Amino acid sequence: MASLEGLTEAQIDELRQVLRQRQDADGVQRLIMAPMAEQGSCPRCQSSRKVKHGTEFGAQCFRCKDCGKTFTATTGTPFHRLRNKSNLLENAACIADGLSVRKTAARLGFSVQKTFRWRHRFLDFLDQQKPSALAGIVAVDETFFPVSYKGQRKSMPRTPKKRGGKAKDGAGTEKTAVVVAVQRGTQVVFDQVLERTTGADLTEALRPVLGTDAVLSTDGNAAYWTVAEDLQVESGYFVSQYHGKGGHGPGHVQSVNRYDSSLKPWMTRFRGVATKYLANYLGWRRLLDRFKDQLTPE
Repeated sequence: MASLEGLTEAQIDELRQVLRQRQDADGVQRLIMAPMAEQGSCPRCQSSRKVKHGTEFGAQCFRCKDCGKTFTATTGTPFHRLRNKSNLLENAACIADGLSVRKTAARLGFSVQKTFRWRHRFLDFLDQQKPSALAGIVAVDETFFPVSYKGQRKSMPRTPKKRGGKAKDGAGTEKTAVVVAVQRGTQVVFDQVLERTTGADLTEALRPVLGTDAVLSTDGNAAYWTVAEDLQVESGYFVSQYHGKGGHGPGHVQSVNRYDSSLKPWMTRFRGVATKYLANYLGWRRLLDRFKDQLTPE
């Protein structure tokens, strides 16, 4: 403690950085071990009979006494066999702030390639966290994104396009359809990337989402009549051309339009998202929209 008096400003900053990393590493270790302390079961056979079995990348390993397999507290999660775990909280803070890959890489001190791998390792997990059994009035609509082969170097189905320029509106082979469902009065959102927007495709996408007491609220797309009939749910629709402006009444789709209108500007910060990664970014946006300022790195 006495030697702290002689430190320069640069040394103080370096010391502060080391202490913060140590604190983050301890916090990450506590967060990772918390599920093991609560459940303590083998992720493969769910047996609670286990013994300690060395360490792996600094994490405690266990061996199941029933199936004989070894596991850690991170087995089956995006954290499994991940190095630099001390940077997890800082990386999570970048996700909560919605930062681009390059800005995240600068904050973490990683290469752009490593940061990109980390990003989609976690966003792929977020994409799997979708709501089910939506109840009440559920507003549903489609939105479209340009087909993008960003990052692809081989086997391109068409010649590469130059950067810049506005994408043409409407559907077609150069557009990717996304169906979005919002449970009215909540921040619960479901979305799914579709190859086509036929009644059959929309039905299969919405089948695990809509509860038996849900009421579909859509625009004038007749495909949703097929969805309501196949899933045996009530439905209503609103078309401003016939019903007037504003969308007043139970049949409006303002909630899903609100979500779509905020989704597109949020996507522009990434300067184009490859279609194969589009679902991951949709899961990221669902997380931010649902928790807003209450989202913490932990």
